[in-house]
Amino acid sequence: MKGKKIIYTDAEIVEFCKATKDTNELHDPGYMGKMGKRVIVPGMFALSKTISLNTEYLKSKANYIRVIFNTLLSSGDFATLSAEPDMNDPEVMRLSAVNHKDTLASADEFSKMMKADKGLDREFRGILRCLEVEPWQIESFKRLVGTSDDEYAHFQFAVSYASHALLKSIDEPETEVEQEIDRLINGKSQISPFYQSLEIYIPSPFPVYTPGRTLDYFIHFEREKTMRLYSAYVRCESDGTVIFRSKYKLMGIPDRIILRMAKDMHLKK
Repeated sequence: MKGKKIIYTDAEIVEFCKATKDTNELHDPGYMGKMGKRVIVPGMFALSKTISLNTEYLKSKANYIRVIFNTLLSSGDFATLSAEPDMNDPEVMRLSAVNHKDTLASADEFSKMMKADKGLDREFRGILRCLEVEPWQIESFKRLVGTSDDEYAHFQFAVSYASHALLKSIDEPETEVEQEIDRLINGKSQISPFYQSLEIYIPSPFPVYTPGRTLDYFIHFEREKTMRLYSAYVRCESDGTVIFRSKYKLMGIPDRIILRMAKDMHLKK
């Protein structure tokens, strides 16, 4: 299989989480070590490094990215990343991060970049979550992702930083649905948020985000199944320019199940 073989380390995961302000304990070596488990690689870290292998296609042709988050990668895992034409449709770029299986694919669907005819299925106003960005965050992100393409690094950072904006909405709930998710995630149920899928719609021409300016995330949550499954619509702007629109499928998974999926420390090679 073609692609780039890499290994994720604890130090890289910690630095990525600092840059994107991801505070999930599943990415914390101290917390996971106490559980006898290896650190889980953030899904956005795996996705960002994968797309970085074909930024030319993203910037010149793609206006749509669909991501399937399936199995987990742990620190110490080797993964083969690729962003290459699909065998059945060369106009579609298949995104994959393969360990023992493709972590960016389900039994029925794979992650991809492509030129789509349709845009996001709905418009929404959303509640504004305005996030400051420090220069070191962008520089750290760019180095960790391993790209020399500034435009891609700035765009993908905005996509990855949306996770922080979503958690901010949950931690500081304003709507009824946000309050419900807050009770689910931050209550005593020991449940963590988990992305099932992510759809990203990219305006044309490819958007350019200038570091040093705030990223404005307009967020709207909708309930799919009470206390279980939700959709989150996000529009990211900077100085009134749309960087991307996206739709997340978000569900709550008990921590015990996630820890069961994480790999044991004694298996680390």
